[in-house]
Amino acid sequence: MTDSRQDQGGHRGIIREILHRSRAFLLLIAMFLQILLSPIGYPDSLLPLILRECIVLAAVFMAADTRRHLVIGLSLGIPSFIMLLVSHGTETPVTDLIAYLMVLALYLFIIRLMLNRIFYTKVVTVNIIVLGLCTYLLLGQIWMLFYAPLAAYDPGAFSQPIVTEGSDAGLTLTYFSYVTLTTLGYGDISPVSPWARALAMLEALTGTLFLAVLISRLVGTYRSGSDRERLTKGLGKDPD
Repeated sequence: MTDSRQDQGGHRGIIREILHRSRAFLLLIAMFLQILLSPIGYPDSLLPLILRECIVLAAVFMAADTRRHLVIGLSLGIPSFIMLLVSHGTETPVTDLIAYLMVLALYLFIIRLMLNRIFYTKVVTVNIIVLGLCTYLLLGQIWMLFYAPLAAYDPGAFSQPIVTEGSDAGLTLTYFSYVTLTTLGYGDISPVSPWARALAMLEALTGTLFLAVLISRLVGTYRSGSDRERLTKGLGKDPD
């Protein structure tokens, strides 16, 4: 009986260790699933909103490296989620503005935490590389928030109206943001106004530089460290 309990405890410890080491992978998979499932119930369902906020809160737990950062992240995340629900139900300008500002502050805070983890890490691991990819996906979300005021207050900012009755402007802007971030450029939605074009150019440059400079550097540093470790083991020496 005792051995059985010890085995169960050991298995649970292994599962916890796997989840701890793979939390960046889990977040990355969840973000891809959120994008895939976002059209469900379009345009009136709360499911995409709930999924997105759950992932954002998970990102807070993963990126926070101190208790203070965790408290700040939750202080922004939980009220922003509540305000989004209120805004979805009331759709008044005041609640929409408050919800928007709180979500924007939350995303900026999370990206800051993730970049701090990436830039100040001493050893580049697979987890750090995946964290960089999660940051890249979050950039698409935050640029969507940058486009939102333009779409709301300038119907001619894009080649087609974004905010229309019976449509989900957030889903459309998220699509446009990721197409711009990856420089895919389908052309079905194009920036027309000077401000929209300026934001689109900045996002395209951000996405290109992020992959070309940061992610490439992380992968290169990880590979060089792995090669050095294998070389020193092959020579029977300790790493310098």
